This record gives sequence, C-alpha cells and structure tokens, in this order.
Amino acid sequence: MTLKDIAKEAGVSISTVSRVINNKGSNAASKHTQDKIWSIVRKNGYIPNAAARTLKNGSPVPEESEPSYTIDCIYGEHSKTDISPLYQELERAIEQIAIRQKCTVRRSFFLEEFSFPPNPPTTQKNNADGAVLFGKRCLTQRQFELLETTYRNLVYIGINPLDLKCDQVICNGYHASVTAVQYLHRLKHNKIGYLGAQKDTSCFQGYKQALRELGLPFHITNTVNVKETMEGGYHGARLLLEREADITAVVCADDLTAIGAMQYYRECRRRIPKDISVIGIGDIPHAQRTIPMLTTVHVPVGELGNIAMKVLLDRIQGGHKLNLKVELPHYIAERNSCARYTR
Repeated sequence: MTLKDIAKEAGVSISTVSRVINNKGSNAASKHTQDKIWSIVRKNGYIPNAAARTLKNGSPVPEESEPSYTIDCIYGEHSKTDISPLYQELERAIEQIAIRQKCTVRRSFFLEEFSFPPNPPTTQKNNADGAVLFGKRCLTQRQFELLETTYRNLVYIGINPLDLKCDQVICNGYHASVTAVQYLHRLKHNKIGYLGAQKDTSCFQGYKQALRELGLPFHITNTVNVKETMEGGYHGARLLLEREADITAVVCADDLTAIGAMQYYRECRRRIPKDISVIGIGDIPHAQRTIPMLTTVHVPVGELGNIAMKVLLDRIQGGHKLNLKVELPHYIAERNSCARYTR
C-alpha cells in the first residue's frame, strides 16, 4: 500500500497523509481525519518505505532495511463494548510510534478472548514478535503465564503497577490519586469522597493513604465502588446524594467517571464547583469539552506509548534482560470543576 492508496481511501490529499504519518504536528489534520488515516494504515499493515524516502532525499538506497516487527495490543481490563478513552488514546499512541519504527500493530485482543490451555485468538499463522498489555487492574499469575507462553516479549502500560515480573511503563495511579486529594485539600476541602473501583486498585489505595497523611477522616459511606464509566459515575453520584454523604469534593478514579458524576450533579441542580468540586484522573480529550471543563490529573499518554515501544523493541532485539519498571510523572490540569471551599 502507498501513501496515494491511503489518501484515496481516506478522501484526503497525499500531503495530508504524509504529514499525519510523519508526525508533522497536531494540526496536520483534524482528529477525525487523523483517526481515519491511522485506521486505514493499521487495517492494511502499511509500513513506510525507507528506500523510497531515501531516493526522494537523493541519498543512496540502503542495501538492507531494518527488520519489521509485528505487535499485538491486549486489553486486560475492559470488555469489547467498554474501552476507556485513556486506553484508546494509549493504543493510538502505540500505533503511531510503531509505524515510525517500521513495526506493524497487527491486532487488538481482550484477555477474555484467550483460553486455557494457551490458545490465543488466531489472525495469522505466526505469533507476533511482542505485545503491549493495557491497564489490567489485577492480572493473575495464571493469566500472566498464558501471556508469557504466547508472547516472548511483553510490556505492560497503564496506571496500576503489577506485582509481576515483566517490563512495565506506568503513570502510577496511587500517586495520581494522592496528588488529587492533596490538591483538593489545598483548596480547603476536608470532606472528600471517592468514586471508582475499589478492589485491587492503586487509585483507591492512594485516596485512603492521602486522607491518612492529611489527618482527614475516611468514611466508607463517602465512597462508592462503581465501574469506571460515565454510567458508573452517574450512579455513584446519585448514591452519594441519596446517602446524604458529608462531602464537599469528590475524587473520581478516571475522567469518564467524573464526567458521569458531573452530569448527575447538573441534573440535580448542584452547582459545580460552587456546591461540589469534582476531579478526575487521565486528562482524556473530552475533559476539556465538559461544562464546566474538568480539572483532572494529566497522564502523559504520548510519552507512555513512546517509552513502552522503546522498551518493547529493545526487549525484542535482546538489548536488556532484566525486567524494567519505568514510572512517568503526572500533574494537575487545572480547569473549572474545582474551587476553594469557603463556607
């Protein structure tokens, strides 16, 4: 497949395709157009032709091109109908970085599609050279051994560190949650609730630890164990109001949960942030399109994907043998859904 073929299928110019694929900036095309181009690239397994680029630049054609590797992406946390936008953004980052490394992201799977004994979903006869595992909250040893049997080279990427021996590139949800609570406390909030999953999650553990460190009370009735979706956040906010939870702010385990909670509060005529402050974790694109715009903990998706691919390729090429754990920083993206408590 050529750039001309991609441009024809996408209904755009060849130069637009070239700018998008060669990362000429976020303004190369609209997000919809970029997503469409990358979808075509992935569907057809397009890899930039290094020899053609070299000829165009007037340099000698290399005798041998670098090897091309195939990569699978595996969602360990979500069902097919319930993928977090954060992990969709991570997969998009992986795809874009992979193609610039002359790799092909072959397919995306869900852990539930694998069976025991090891029998991964088959799309091609040969196994991929490596795989990226997204965001599994609690991966069992048996599941991990299955993945190891299927993929010799594996890197985990997400916000919940795994207690397993594999390469990991993370933005630690524990510390992100601590940062969120501390931020609300600096705004004079002393009664802080929590919405999100609670079992085996670093975010909930960080929330409780931050309250302890600040000397703030923890009441289980000020938290709701919900699925991290808009529906979960909506349901959780409703339960908090029905319980008459004594809170002035709420930490949500991800942005979708926060957006769902904000929707319910608006319907109940609770003013955000005057009546209740809401903070999320992730900083997905939609966080800037809410009313008011969502304050959230920024997760560096692009850098997570970039470093994860570097670690995976280095593992494939035999560059390192020890299991690496790389933790990237986060920061508060201050917007309009949190305010100083003044009562």
